Amino acid sequence: MECLLLFFDRRGESSRETIFAEMRPYTAELAQKGALRSGAPLRPDAEGLRVCLKQGAAQVLDGPFAESKEVVSGYMLLEVPSFADALQLAKRCPAARVGPVEVREAMADREADPPSAGQRWVLLFLEGPSAEGDPDGAKYEAMVRWTDALRREKKYVECAGLPKSHPGARVELRGGKTAVSDGPFAESKGIVGGYALIEAKSRDEAVAIAKLCPHASWGDVEIREVIVVPAA
Repeated sequence: MECLLLFFDRRGESSRETIFAEMRPYTAELAQKGALRSGAPLRPDAEGLRVCLKQGAAQVLDGPFAESKEVVSGYMLLEVPSFADALQLAKRCPAARVGPVEVREAMADREADPPSAGQRWVLLFLEGPSAEGDPDGAKYEAMVRWTDALRREKKYVECAGLPKSHPGARVELRGGKTAVSDGPFAESKGIVGGYALIEAKSRDEAVAIAKLCPHASWGDVEIREVIVVPAA
């Protein structure tokens, strides 16, 4: 099964960048075991944007997003035998020392031969606590049409939905002790319901792609640039 590790930073606390060196061997181990499908740290939310559609008009908000007490700072998409295995990997993750690591089941789709010439961006699909579901599948079909268009334009890398049927768990290491809490997590005003990884030549192009995303009609789409980590 596929699971997503979402890394969070809390406002006012140390940046996750300070733990990059420790994340390298951890990431290399997951890759060697065949558990790591993709992942990357993200540029700060102060450099990000949010897009939503209201009454047919696109609204773009510059970061930082003051209402968010926690900020997504990176992610890893894993292939593991079970959710329990993903949770155990999260407990060993060095990033859990500087902020929560959220473990979620994922329904992922990845391009077999993804583009590699441009800058990559993550579009986070944010939902409110009272977000409506998709009883007739219309939202899912709209998102498939959007990703199919990105495929044709050679801008699609991967996309994943995070089912609400399994709200996940969080791992955090504080004072040498591992704390695990079950979701949902009320402190997150914008619940991450999924993401898309795309390629775009510029920030403006990433915004244009987000404006066409159907999710912007019923939630926010947060645009974050992927940090390219140099090879060791």
